[in-house]
Amino acid sequence: MFYFIVITSLLIYSPTCLPSTDIPQMEVLYHSPDSTLPWPPEGTAENDPPAKWPGHKEQLGKRHPRVKVDVAYKKGFPSAQDFYTNFVERKSPVVFSHAVDNKDYDFLSLEKLNSSGRAALSFVEISSFRAKEKEANSVRNFVNTMMSKTFYVSDSLHNNYKSIFKLPLCLQCSYLVDLLVETSHILMGHVYPLPVKQSGQDVLHCQVDGSKEMLLVDPKEYPEIESLLELDMAPKGRASLLNSLAVDYEKYPALTRVKEFKIALLGPGDCIYIPAYWVTQSNILTKENSVEIKWTPSSWTPDSDCAKGLKNRFLSSLSFPGEKYFGVDPTLDKKGILVDKVSIILDKMLKEKKTFNFAEFMEAIVKDEELLPELQEWTVESTARAKE
Repeated sequence: MFYFIVITSLLIYSPTCLPSTDIPQMEVLYHSPDSTLPWPPEGTAENDPPAKWPGHKEQLGKRHPRVKVDVAYKKGFPSAQDFYTNFVERKSPVVFSHAVDNKDYDFLSLEKLNSSGRAALSFVEISSFRAKEKEANSVRNFVNTMMSKTFYVSDSLHNNYKSIFKLPLCLQCSYLVDLLVETSHILMGHVYPLPVKQSGQDVLHCQVDGSKEMLLVDPKEYPEIESLLELDMAPKGRASLLNSLAVDYEKYPALTRVKEFKIALLGPGDCIYIPAYWVTQSNILTKENSVEIKWTPSSWTPDSDCAKGLKNRFLSSLSFPGEKYFGVDPTLDKKGILVDKVSIILDKMLKEKKTFNFAEFMEAIVKDEELLPELQEWTVESTARAKE
């Protein structure tokens, strides 16, 4: 959770994080990469003052050589064996095209979040670009009324969605499951430059809706990049206050020593693997609805046994100690079962009419013979949420 507190502070106080109407023109760099460009650029000497280098006061990476991250497996995820051998073990980022734009994950689409009963039952903390204070509201209300304004969500994936989110195929190995740390879900309705950051965990980042451009640098190849990271995001990461739309080489001269950026473009349904400790900077190009799964970067070499029993496992049955979430057997998850049943009733009511009051909602529940016996699990908080 501390990770999200630091990111919130960055978004409020970073010079890149201005009200959306004030953001300088953001360029999409992905379609014009040139890995053959010399660095230092022609006409620039190693000992020239940083302010004389091309790229000073311009968008991060604009004048640098840029190499596209490989796109593999055009539809869906690879097996855990392929994923580990070809990418994780080599610490090589990769994009999985159209990996989550299918029926297994469409419940997280903005269209569904805007209209589903489950989204109405799922309360998260809403952050603002203009203030530190947060407010609790449902995912449905946020997407309906707040997402296009100066608000955003940056939190763990809600437990109501962990219970229907299948563990991706590339992560289906018991050795990896033991290394899982945390999840995150980010919702934002604006074009926006996000801060430069570094995670100490391996990350699978999936773009459910919207599009994003991402720059990546391997600190083992260019260790100078780590001097940008002046903010400690304990326990597992660091970040920078660098203005990525107008990079000040005089303040961050180490960027003149980075000879190459990797670059990726994510569209709806695309996922990217980001190796631990790689430094990244992302630009939201349309809107943001993304999910991340993070794990400790230790060896988890797959074998023929490690995938057994994981094919249809949901995240709710796994533990994420970084967010103090501990997995529960779906057959014993009374709260999850109740949420499933109430969501069905809400979905039906929302299809019939856009608004209804608390009394009408409770009447529908009482009429449901299957749900009525489950009301022993109904709590004071449940009543408060239902009224909201």
